[in-house]
Amino acid sequence: MTSRQTRVLIADPIDLARQGLRGLLAAQEDLDVVASCRTIDDAVFESVARSPDVVLVGYGFEEQERLEAVRQMSRTRPSLPIIVVSDRPELEAFLACVRVGVRGYLGGNVDAAVLAEAVRTLSSGGWTIEPSILGDLFAYLARINASSGWAMNSPDKSSPLGRLSRREREVLRLMAQGMGNKEIASTLGITPGTTKTHLRHIFRKLRVSDRTGAVLAALEIDPRRLLPAA
Repeated sequence: MTSRQTRVLIADPIDLARQGLRGLLAAQEDLDVVASCRTIDDAVFESVARSPDVVLVGYGFEEQERLEAVRQMSRTRPSLPIIVVSDRPELEAFLACVRVGVRGYLGGNVDAAVLAEAVRTLSSGGWTIEPSILGDLFAYLARINASSGWAMNSPDKSSPLGRLSRREREVLRLMAQGMGNKEIASTLGITPGTTKTHLRHIFRKLRVSDRTGAVLAALEIDPRRLLPAA
């Protein structure tokens, strides 16, 4: 019995870029490109008509056009997973994308295997991020965490973040600052083994599989923290 294919919609105004993305994904047996759109209006329409599992917004759009495309698609289908492919991946642009609902952000030089895996990850509820901006992201989080105490406040109990205990939120905050398990344990006065247990609980409650996924999940839950520092 053949497993269900993941349905993908591609949007990019540049024919060559759009065709290239389509070719990369169409080569994967478990992925099905159900629509390939040149304009934002077409992408918004097809995101409803074709019911894709994941949308891929290419780098041919200007930054504000990409954000508008995501806003409109998120408005019509709030839970739709969207990946942005940027020709110049930067932290500020990534933060702007996450604020409007993007769950995947990759550079334009991404290879076929990574792109296909990103689509699979988003279709199963995960997140993906361009590795080249991870250092800047964690440095940024360290700054805002130090000044705001983010993740220490009591969040909405109905949100995934609200299901974390106070100690788990402390671990998440320190993890977002880039600390490893031993550093977290030392800071909180607990053992590394206890830290690992807290991390397992965090991953399970936020429905992620790794540290980056946990931080991105928390950022998506509390988008106010995505405003660039003044």
